[in-house]
Amino acid sequence: MTFGDRLFELRKTKNISQEELAELLDVSRQSISKWENDKAYPEMTRLLFMSDYFEVSLDYLMRGEENGSSKEEVAINYKARNLLMIWNSFVSNLSDKQRKLLMVLYILLVCIFVAIIGAFAYGGGYAIGKGIGHITNYLNL
Repeated sequence: MTFGDRLFELRKTKNISQEELAELLDVSRQSISKWENDKAYPEMTRLLFMSDYFEVSLDYLMRGEENGSSKEEVAINYKARNLLMIWNSFVSNLSDKQRKLLMVLYILLVCIFVAIIGAFAYGGGYAIGKGIGHITNYLNL
């Protein structure tokens, strides 16, 4: 499968025409046609936009599925990598004081999460115990 085939398939999946894609990318419809017929390739900025728009990696867009992953897996991996890159960029730009505050926030969130799970476990156990008590009283055991 060529780049043009993948572009055509992705465009059809999104149910958009060549004209609509051309308008999004600020190119002519003829450019889209050339790309889909493998007579030319788009610029890098347009490739980046298409990878985001179609929710696929550049690797998939340009080379296809190399490792047998489905489009959904490729899209999920691409989004996860982007989120991790954004998070790493965010954290690396924090001052030491901000990093310490972020660590305190993490600890508080973990404590709250543990408390919520404990409350549900206690409440569930209490409800089960009450239910068993009602059953034993009803059966006169």
